[in-house]
Amino acid sequence: MLLRCSHIRRGMTLVELMVVVAIIGLLAVAVLPALSSTAEIRRGREAVRMVTSFIAKSQSRAIGRREWSGFQVVPSGSASFAAVDLVLADVPPVYRGDTVPAVVTVAGSGTTRQASWTGGVLQSGSSIGVRAGDLIRFGDEAHWFELAATPAASASGSVTFLFRGRDAGHEPGNTPWPPSGVPAIPLSFEILRQPTTSGSPISLPAGRAIDLFWSGFGPATAALYGRFDVTSSGTTPTAGATTSVLFDAAGRLRQIVVQNATATTTRRVTATGPVFLLIGRPDRVGQPYSPNAGGNDDTVGANWQYPDSFWIAIDLSTGAVTSAECKPNAVGANDTEKLLDSQEWIRQASLAGGR
Repeated sequence: MLLRCSHIRRGMTLVELMVVVAIIGLLAVAVLPALSSTAEIRRGREAVRMVTSFIAKSQSRAIGRREWSGFQVVPSGSASFAAVDLVLADVPPVYRGDTVPAVVTVAGSGTTRQASWTGGVLQSGSSIGVRAGDLIRFGDEAHWFELAATPAASASGSVTFLFRGRDAGHEPGNTPWPPSGVPAIPLSFEILRQPTTSGSPISLPAGRAIDLFWSGFGPATAALYGRFDVTSSGTTPTAGATTSVLFDAAGRLRQIVVQNATATTTRRVTATGPVFLLIGRPDRVGQPYSPNAGGNDDTVGANWQYPDSFWIAIDLSTGAVTSAECKPNAVGANDTEKLLDSQEWIRQASLAGGR
């Protein structure tokens, strides 16, 4: 008896195929944005690890050194608030003149004075790196004054110096001018020069930058939080400004030096609170606060409004480096208060010893 085998064709109907395609489409809509967000956060974390390691290295170099040392944040252009490069920075040894002994005489009146030299005291001039914005003090005085101009390279001449102002608590009422008179009184002097770079820079990964528009320093108070500004107000950041962060021989955070893009204006600030660096996306650098941040357009609003951005903090007393995500949904009466609220997690991490 012969058995006839029947061949059964297996497959999918058009309806079943359409159902599968619909399910795949729904999964793509639900999952891909989450995967994209995870990738953004991962890139942010990688940038944070790179920056925190570099800052820790710069602090360790400063320990035990005679002069202060640290790092410099370099913007990507003269009109930019985005920085992708960091480089080590050192303060050169104090300059005391080309001759031994080297002395100057002081003259002038009003809000400025002139220091004059003869016989080669400053003969090297600008070639030794003395320039406007450097600090000078005389004799045994503890007060530093600021050079208002770059000394010319000549065997004799003079340079104008002035009070440093609010950043140094330096005013005519509490700081005496160095002695002057007729005949001229010779005074020894010291010039504290600005930081110079050392070694090759490191660059952040593609798609990440330090947002210098919102980065700053100081306590969690809107009136005391400072920005990287070359003016004494410290409230409006300067585009293209290079910022140096300096540690002392004990590794403590000591000074912030901000210099404009043309190196003609320098502001030195004694640190009064932690330094905060905002790591975010370059296309959001400098953007103001927006109530619409987090919607379909992820380029709207400030970097600190997004969970893929991070704060890095440098502690004032120890120089320790910590990092944390930006706190979402920051609140406050103005942009600065909202900014400070976004730092809540990083400030808590700093108090708790960091991570």
